[in-house]
Amino acid sequence: MATLTNPVEEQNVVNRFADYVPPAANTGISYGTNSIPPNGMASSYFGGSTSGRGIGVSGASIKNNGELIDASGIQDILEAETVQYSAIRSLRATRTVTGGGGNTGSQGSPGIINDNTGIAYMNTSYAQSLPARNVSISTGQIIDDGVLEQKFADLRAQYNTNRANTTTVNVNICHASCHSSCHGSRGRR
Repeated sequence: MATLTNPVEEQNVVNRFADYVPPAANTGISYGTNSIPPNGMASSYFGGSTSGRGIGVSGASIKNNGELIDASGIQDILEAETVQYSAIRSLRATRTVTGGGGNTGSQGSPGIINDNTGIAYMNTSYAQSLPARNVSISTGQIIDDGVLEQKFADLRAQYNTNRANTTTVNVNICHASCHSSCHGSRGRR
């Protein structure tokens, strides 16, 4: 666990941020590129494995070429990084059989035949914008460790709100077309 320095240094800010949002995001991931739910989703829905996402910013992202650290720059960069983590979220993965007819075996009569919910590392198209800020760092504000700790805690709370937003991905399979294809091919043998 990193401790903020006084004065605040750019890499130290990133290291302390890494104690807040990444551990909240990378805990308890059930689905990813290495563990796809049993509804038949393509791996392209996922942005990474169940081990989670590595941090995508560095101290250089906050401060370039010896410039002073800018409060709004820290805020913008860390909020953008939190948005990237928001693709790790609740997923409801369903599989639905459509069409009439009956079937014994794994693909039963019409309806949902598979329904799983868990935390998934989805691709970036599933990232979410952040809820309203409770702590804002603005230009001209003196940055101290207390304000930054509040901001990091706020980013983690915003991430956790987004993590709980469940997205549903349903995969349809048509019983009728499978049934007729199966029986049609039997007749041609």
